[in-house]
Amino acid sequence: MRVLGLLTVWMFLLGLGGCSQSALNPEMRNTFLDSHDLVVMTDKMAAAIASDPVIAQITKHGPMTIVLTALKNKTDQIIPRHEGDIFLHRVRALLTAHESLQREFVFVLNKATYERLAAQEQTGSAYLGPNASRLQPGYALQATFYSDNKVSPEYRSAYYLCTFFLTDIHTGQIIWEGSYETKKAVHSGFLD
Repeated sequence: MRVLGLLTVWMFLLGLGGCSQSALNPEMRNTFLDSHDLVVMTDKMAAAIASDPVIAQITKHGPMTIVLTALKNKTDQIIPRHEGDIFLHRVRALLTAHESLQREFVFVLNKATYERLAAQEQTGSAYLGPNASRLQPGYALQATFYSDNKVSPEYRSAYYLCTFFLTDIHTGQIIWEGSYETKKAVHSGFLD
């Protein structure tokens, strides 16, 4: 029974992938980014990274060692740090979901987190494992979200541009960039 329920949820989420990215949704109560955007956006970004010819050339010589940076929020929507992390961590999870991708993409902790865990290991409250020498990242996966909002007494709309990019840490060169755009709108009758 549980498997049937999970299968139903999975099929529902797949169905959402085909929805329009610009709509006036009569059920919508706000114009914020939501879980639908999270799924569609991160599926798109992970697929684009995994199929990019420049990245394929790099991973042909060995895996890319990537560190995640904090989401840069340039919208007027408050996105707490832990919620912003979801967008990048879902891309990471998708890029390491299959064994073949794990040979192409290796993700490491950011320096501050690694140093905190290393200090905790010294006190015995954390364990980094045997031979816990730090694997140095060569690339950073970053994201910046922007928005443009229009508000009137009857209507509110928000246009979002969410950009993701992989940067070579040593040269600063952006080697891949992708984006997700969506527009959301609600009428005042739905805001009451």
